[in-house]
Amino acid sequence: MSSAAPRPASSATLILLVACVAQFMLILDDTIVNVALPTIGDELAFSERSLSWVVNAYLLTFGGFLLVGGRIADRIGARRMFAIAMVAFAAASALCAAAWSAESLVIGRGLQGLAGATLSPAALAIILSTFREGPGRTRALSVWASLIGIGAATGLLLGGALTELLDWRWVFLINLPIAGVTLLLVPRVVPADDQRDARARPNLTGALLGTGGLLLLVYTVVETHTQGWTSTRTLLSFAVVLGLAVAFLVAERRSAEPLVPQSLLRRRRAMTANLLVLIGAAGLLAMFFFQTLFIQRVLGWSPLETGAAFLPFSVSMGIAAGLTGRFLAGTDARIPTAVGLALAAAGLYSMSLLTPNSSYVGHLVPAFALTAAGIGMALVVLMAVATGDADERDGGVASALLTTGQQIGGAIGIAAMVTVASNRTAAALTEARPAALAMTDGFSAAFQAQAGMMLAGAVIGILLLGPARRRARTGDQSPAEGPVPLGGGTDAAEAASPSQSTDPPRAADLTTLSDSSAHLIRVAEMSIPSNSKTKS
Repeated sequence: MSSAAPRPASSATLILLVACVAQFMLILDDTIVNVALPTIGDELAFSERSLSWVVNAYLLTFGGFLLVGGRIADRIGARRMFAIAMVAFAAASALCAAAWSAESLVIGRGLQGLAGATLSPAALAIILSTFREGPGRTRALSVWASLIGIGAATGLLLGGALTELLDWRWVFLINLPIAGVTLLLVPRVVPADDQRDARARPNLTGALLGTGGLLLLVYTVVETHTQGWTSTRTLLSFAVVLGLAVAFLVAERRSAEPLVPQSLLRRRRAMTANLLVLIGAAGLLAMFFFQTLFIQRVLGWSPLETGAAFLPFSVSMGIAAGLTGRFLAGTDARIPTAVGLALAAAGLYSMSLLTPNSSYVGHLVPAFALTAAGIGMALVVLMAVATGDADERDGGVASALLTTGQQIGGAIGIAAMVTVASNRTAAALTEARPAALAMTDGFSAAFQAQAGMMLAGAVIGILLLGPARRRARTGDQSPAEGPVPLGGGTDAAEAASPSQSTDPPRAADLTTLSDSSAHLIRVAEMSIPSNSKTKS
């Protein structure tokens, strides 16, 4: 057990900056690629169906290797993993920019996803090891959470500008200078890894079973827009996923060094946070998808105008995340979680009232601001809860569990909402309603379902999240007085330990809700009809 002194505020700020730059690059790359996809498809001769694999290749490798990525970071150290993954991501970006065929670009995107599955966890691991539990960590996580809106909006704007003014290959080349500057800063800013507590080799059988199950699950979900939820192929795939999950649990239980320690699975608050992130991702990412379609296909806005339209969402989310981290660090986590999800539900329901004649300032901006404020508030809290109770040697895999919930929740949420919207739109078209009205009807039905999901999440948060119990102290220290910080404390009945190290977590595998949103948007976009571009 080490007892490293807290770092100076200036040093901690630089470390936070380096980690956030890496995450910003990943989010930027997501939305930039979305805007460029039509141009890419034309130049590299993608078919409409194969074009979605520019998205799917990244999504499959990113989502499938999260647990393994978290354990690798725990084993070799966050700074070393960060540098290796950054080089790998830059190399994969260069391959994408130099793509000479559809197949070469898909391979490059898969390699990008693999690198991202290790880069993002290592970046957050550095933050968690720099900022100890309490207000400091919560404020750092609020900065991390605010990257969702800022990065996504910047990517949409920059992607449109680069594609229209230069060339689509620049949406990948832009990663190279960002990676170069970050790699120069890492050895000068981020402290070296402490390997005195390095783990033994993790459960290889469990890693293969878990990764295979996640890969197949994500693949099955993203293919439902062509295969259908009740098709024989989809049902058989889900059955195989279930079998792999059971085999994974058996292998983990028998392993001396499991990929996911049983102590993590017994932490009720962290598992509840994972569930709420899954629900939140399902609602939020589907909203992002449908609003993009509404603004472009119903209101008739250009990609650049659409990117600018989401700026109020970015600003509202950044402000809410910052205020939550600064002023609610001593609040019972159930309160901001429930309030935030309820606000998001209200914003989503207001979106269900949109019509082809709705004004941007009078209707869209308030709905964006309300939804983003609620999500920003809840996300900061859930991130703190998910990482606060983990043992310092299990921080990576604890965060990987939350990220996995986000990935799967987003994929399932969009696929399910596409079914809801498509069915409503088809019914409206049979009633001879105009195309713009029929599409809006479908979007409204999806927004109502998403609002219901958020409200369900708020209720679950109140009932299951529970108050944090105080962390046991070592030596002669007595428990501190005052409220327990967001995410802090350990539920002794769930994961008691005779002594708690004061060291911060070794690594983390938490990514933000935006990591997969852009990819999932393009996967589902093929399923909504594009037969109207009516200007409002």
